[in-house]
Amino acid sequence: MYTPSLKNQFVFGIAFLLLLLAGKANAQYIIYIKGENKIEAIKVKEMPEQYSFTYLSASLKKEKSSILKSLVDSVVKVQALPETITAALDSAGNTIPALTKKEKRKKEKALAEANNSAIAATTEKAWTKTVTFGLNLGNVLEFNNPTGTNDKSFSLNSSLDLGANYKRSGKRIESSNELHYTLGMQKKGLSSSAPIQNVTDNLNTLHDFSVGMGKKNVVNFNLITKFTTSVFTKYDGNYFKDINSLGKIQGFLSPYELTLAPGIKIQPDKYLRLSLSPYSVRLFGVKDASIAAKGIFITDMDIHGNYKQFLYKRLGAAINIWYDRTIGEWLQIQYRVDVSSDYFEKIGKNGLLNGQFYTRFKLLKNVYLDHRATLTGDFSMPVFKPFYSQTIMLCFNKTF
Repeated sequence: MYTPSLKNQFVFGIAFLLLLLAGKANAQYIIYIKGENKIEAIKVKEMPEQYSFTYLSASLKKEKSSILKSLVDSVVKVQALPETITAALDSAGNTIPALTKKEKRKKEKALAEANNSAIAATTEKAWTKTVTFGLNLGNVLEFNNPTGTNDKSFSLNSSLDLGANYKRSGKRIESSNELHYTLGMQKKGLSSSAPIQNVTDNLNTLHDFSVGMGKKNVVNFNLITKFTTSVFTKYDGNYFKDINSLGKIQGFLSPYELTLAPGIKIQPDKYLRLSLSPYSVRLFGVKDASIAAKGIFITDMDIHGNYKQFLYKRLGAAINIWYDRTIGEWLQIQYRVDVSSDYFEKIGKNGLLNGQFYTRFKLLKNVYLDHRATLTGDFSMPVFKPFYSQTIMLCFNKTF
């Protein structure tokens, strides 16, 4: 009978210990989702309403996430031995050659991507955040134009869109928050002395806070808030510098507008939101006294004969229609329309129309063709002619 030497016993003992440690290091959990999906996790922690777990991302880094217990069938702990210790056999009983480091990493990455897809399909994020940055450059350069003067101009349109939306299944509180900023500039001529003009400078924020009346949040109490202003100081002639020595005509919070519209919101599906406000108000002001003194934005005067810097106006009833939809990965839609009218006066003879429309067509990964348009109108004008403006640019979009 063969009796291993002390040296061999020591080697076998170390190998067995390494085998146990290796098996423990590769210990993992399989979270079986209701349906056919499953998640392979490194660690799982059970909580009152959900499981929190650690998994391997597509970049082979450890990430943390969570999943509601209502979506889980079972959680099974498995013990996987490394491929370097257990040799795999094919159907004929032959040993399969060990994978190279490159092949092993490729296989691990493919498994991690499949795992991440299952996680994305079943886990829920309370907050959804988006960042979009757009840019459009333009240049016209002409020499020896036979039909008129030469044109040498440069233009730049840029945009920034931020979004932060809160929504959780089974919870009645929801919140939507958006920021949209557009900056447009142009320069006539290529010389350094040619001034830069401010074509567009609009900062808009939109907020919708609501509390549902039931579990599905079809009907909600809500408050819609809108804020509008410019960012940069603008001088006479829409210049960034005081070329004409006539002073400022626009700036940050000069003017600004805040609209508050509490009411009832109806959500017949996940795309459409219809908010009805029986009473809404508009706060309008000009913070800079020198701009207010020109009487550009507020023509009402106080008892001392000075132009007012703040106005409060009731808008009466307001209807807000918001439509958000993503079709596949190639189309994103954000449409916002609101109509307000003071029912203390003649219906249809007063009121405001405001519309913001954002449409993005996917060209490459995170790169979109962005079409944005605004529509504004005043029903109190003798002839109702809504003002329409649009901009088309390339943009980078990221959701996280």
